Amino acid sequence: MKTPEFWQKMTKKQRKEAINTIILVVVVIGGTFGAMAVVKLALHTDYPLVVVTSESMLPDIEVGDLLVVKGVDPSEIIPGDHENRTGSIIIYDTHGIWGDHAISEPVVHRVVGSYYNDTDNRYYFITQGDNNFDTDPPGMINGKSEIPVPEDNVLGVVIYQIPKVGKVKMFLDNSGLTWILIVILSVLLVISIVQDILHPEEDNEEKEKKGKEERKTKIDEVTKEKNILEQTKGDNKTINSSKEENTKGEQHSSDFDLGT
Repeated sequence: MKTPEFWQKMTKKQRKEAINTIILVVVVIGGTFGAMAVVKLALHTDYPLVVVTSESMLPDIEVGDLLVVKGVDPSEIIPGDHENRTGSIIIYDTHGIWGDHAISEPVVHRVVGSYYNDTDNRYYFITQGDNNFDTDPPGMINGKSEIPVPEDNVLGVVIYQIPKVGKVKMFLDNSGLTWILIVILSVLLVISIVQDILHPEEDNEEKEKKGKEERKTKIDEVTKEKNILEQTKGDNKTINSSKEENTKGEQHSSDFDLGT
């Protein structure tokens, strides 16, 4: 395989900088995905961060809030009361339990009831949105007023809430600007990297120019101080000469008086 022409024209230093830059980009991208993997592992869930997209949990949880979710043992999920808004808030997947009415995004609702089924040895949870009038799924499906959520569909429990942070992501997703923004930023990054690699002399010229200006400023300061010093010496000589002339004049006057 032939080496690209632009690579052949690059100096060893430029090639080294290019390789280092590529490694840095790979590390940053890998670090981002790696960090998310670590978060998922630490919180024991594939959905550690969730952005709220509906008003079903108003007034406590608003659209655009970012929720931190942690996977827990089903026995640790606490049922509460809808009116008093107590009990665990879980995130769960509706596929397999809501039939054709299942939605693509996970649901974030409060647990208002639970029981353990000895037949299949699983926990089941009754859920309801704080802003909904009935239990899940809202609006009765297949004639049932509620469909319990089996523990297998539970993705985690909400442990922390960050208000409004998710609105930026929602805006980008809804406007279709997410990928456009990513592409623009990527192109600008690549252009900047290529510019630095192919034209490092521009930075060197700038540094050299700055160095010359600093040296010139120092030389001017030294010259100015030297001139001031010489001028001071000249003034001292003038003063000394005046003093000598005065002294000689006084001596002449004394001699004249004595002669008289």
